Amino acid sequence: MNIRLQILLVAVCGWLAGQPVESIAAETGEVLPRILIRNVSVWDGTSDAADPGRDVLIEGRLIKAIGNQQSPGDNVMVIDGGGRVLIPGIIDAHTHLALPAAPTEIHRLDPGYVTALSVKAARGVLSRGWTTVRDIGGPSQGLARAIDEGHLDGPRIYSSAMFISQTSGHGDFRALTDPHPSVGSGANAFAQRYTLIADGPAEVKRAVRESLRQGATAIKVMAGGGVSSEYDPIDTTQYSVAELRAAVEAAADWNTYVAVHAYTDAAVLRALDAGVKVIEHGHLISESTLKRLKADGAYLSSQSFGFIRTYLANQPSSRARKGMQVVEGVDNLMTNARKLGIPVAFGTDAFGSFRAYEAAPREFGYRLRWFNSLEILKQATSHNAKLLALTGPRNPYQDGPLGVIEPGAYADLLIVDGDPLGDIRVLEDHANNIRMIMKDGQIYKNTLD
Repeated sequence: MNIRLQILLVAVCGWLAGQPVESIAAETGEVLPRILIRNVSVWDGTSDAADPGRDVLIEGRLIKAIGNQQSPGDNVMVIDGGGRVLIPGIIDAHTHLALPAAPTEIHRLDPGYVTALSVKAARGVLSRGWTTVRDIGGPSQGLARAIDEGHLDGPRIYSSAMFISQTSGHGDFRALTDPHPSVGSGANAFAQRYTLIADGPAEVKRAVRESLRQGATAIKVMAGGGVSSEYDPIDTTQYSVAELRAAVEAAADWNTYVAVHAYTDAAVLRALDAGVKVIEHGHLISESTLKRLKADGAYLSSQSFGFIRTYLANQPSSRARKGMQVVEGVDNLMTNARKLGIPVAFGTDAFGSFRAYEAAPREFGYRLRWFNSLEILKQATSHNAKLLALTGPRNPYQDGPLGVIEPGAYADLLIVDGDPLGDIRVLEDHANNIRMIMKDGQIYKNTLD
């Protein structure tokens, strides 16, 4: 048996076993086997329509070529798309894979157990067609490394590692009886791994540098009150302009950016004054603040909170009441963003339970109240990819662009039954409608006939 045939058979077996084919090339020194996907309608992530009758050639982890009736040549696996739609893999701009349990419960759980839950969550995310996520708070950098090295199945992860909070901010999950970290007391597991409490510009710079040292690709700072935290009302504004500017400067020294958790006008305007370029949430901001955000060229990364609305309606707690405050602003935010032509990065803010991760695909349908299917699909692919690219040299995936189908891009793609450009909800039934999932040139699901 010649070496080329041996490599092809090993590659096919590796594919069936879910193993990365890149390792084969490293061990043999041979050219990687290629995959030719025939007869698909290609939507490239930016156009207004799909291009039918196309073939897509994948070589290694990248898309090599897109054309008509391409010759497979030697050493090529051929897959018939049957005329179905091929789109880029979905990107979630705001999730928390390292928070598979509630923040108030994490410190009570064995860290190994929490990690195991995160592994399961990552596998589930990939199985739903989400090939990349922006994990915007929590120690997901180890999970990212394990996935990148081929030890686990999961999406690409842009980790922000430990998030940064002022005392009594959204990241301060201490009980009232817990001493402040500044007194030198021992911290619980959540404080040790998830959050850095910092007050004053000097402490904030130290915290940013520590998070970057831990492997953050971008920095998450809490700039206003939150729902899941107990001691900071939603209307509170957190961190001064000087403190936020210190975070921006420290991140810029590493050629990356700061994203802030903020719901209100006061919190968002203060962050923009400090040079912050990404606003997470923003559900309670006015049209005038949105105009300022647009003028500053900042990104809005928000969510419909449709799933949370249903959940909170049955909860009598103070956190549920805070949550309903936020949810009541969703319609105004999304309506104004659409009117002003501000793209809203597609995110889910899934954390705390497997129910939240499993409900994440419903974000597609929830957004139809404000955007059409094509707009939502662009948000979840090419627009989110632009947000990821703000990481500059901290970007862990620099071999090609994400969120698009074009020569030289990463081979992250889905083949779908139905027309997601016309009805985005076909992606909600991922088990039946997503027929093939490819990430990094590796096939993780294939139910094509």
